[in-house]
Amino acid sequence: MKWLAAFLFLFMSFAQSVSAQDALTEREREAAAKEAALKAREDAELRVEADMVTMNSLVEALSKNLGQLHYLRTICFSRSDQKWRDYASRMMNIETAGDSSERRKLIRAFNAGYYQEEGRHAQCSQAVSADAAALAENGRHISAMLGDPYRER
Repeated sequence: MKWLAAFLFLFMSFAQSVSAQDALTEREREAAAKEAALKAREDAELRVEADMVTMNSLVEALSKNLGQLHYLRTICFSRSDQKWRDYASRMMNIETAGDSSERRKLIRAFNAGYYQEEGRHAQCSQAVSADAAALAENGRHISAMLGDPYRER
């Protein structure tokens, strides 16, 4: 009987040790996943910032940003989802006020953003989510700058 008690004690100790190792491994996996997600978001933000330097104006940059967001939303939700295209159209109506050449510039920027993301992503994924978050944050910054009454025009 003593050997049975000793065996059960050792077995239970071993099982607790394995369980603790599994829990640690799970925590390590979760930490690695969070770290990878943060890295993906940082990479996307750096790419978006580098792309901003090539824009001629804030309005053009916002138009391109909306085109990028439009593509990402359509691949994750559906082709019929026109949320960002509608926002871009309203913004263009306000910003161009009948100036057809300026409107064409903004449409070109929107389309360039759309096709840029189409070249990067073929289907909805975690990478799309990270890019969409970075682009949304960039769009908020551009909008804030456009709304600043003291900005240079």
